Amino acid sequence: MPDLIQLTDRSDVTAPLRRGLISCWTDVAVHDGGRDRHGIAPVLDALIARMHPQRERLFAALSGTTPIGWVTLSRDANPLISHWGSVTYLQTHPSYRKRGVATALMRHLQHIAHHQMGLERLQLAACGGHGLENFYNRLGWQETGRWPRDTQEEILMVLAPL
Repeated sequence: MPDLIQLTDRSDVTAPLRRGLISCWTDVAVHDGGRDRHGIAPVLDALIARMHPQRERLFAALSGTTPIGWVTLSRDANPLISHWGSVTYLQTHPSYRKRGVATALMRHLQHIAHHQMGLERLQLAACGGHGLENFYNRLGWQETGRWPRDTQEEILMVLAPL
């Protein structure tokens, strides 16, 4: 089982860890047919810049010091629904898939969301056509709708209560 770490501040992300996250994301994009691999570093840097213990966290699964999967959790900024969180960017390096990495990340994230951040509900949008809804259903998530897109639909899901 991989080591799971939680990053809550941009200072937590060392240069080697940043390179490893970019490498993991690039390998996932190439494997899954992604087209815009050149935009990965700026998006990751923006995620890192927003990190804050109460608002935005990044969770990574490591094999040694190498990221083999990661996911982000964000608290909703609207004070009326600040007890909601959004899960984004769940990914597992292709050579580590079907080994429980994503499941471990999601269970760890759920525990932290509830016990450290006080969140009561999580939501996410998964890409349709890949069977991801089955993965999330096994973890207790429920589909709440679908959003049509140009090439594939997004599956909207919720986990509540935590």
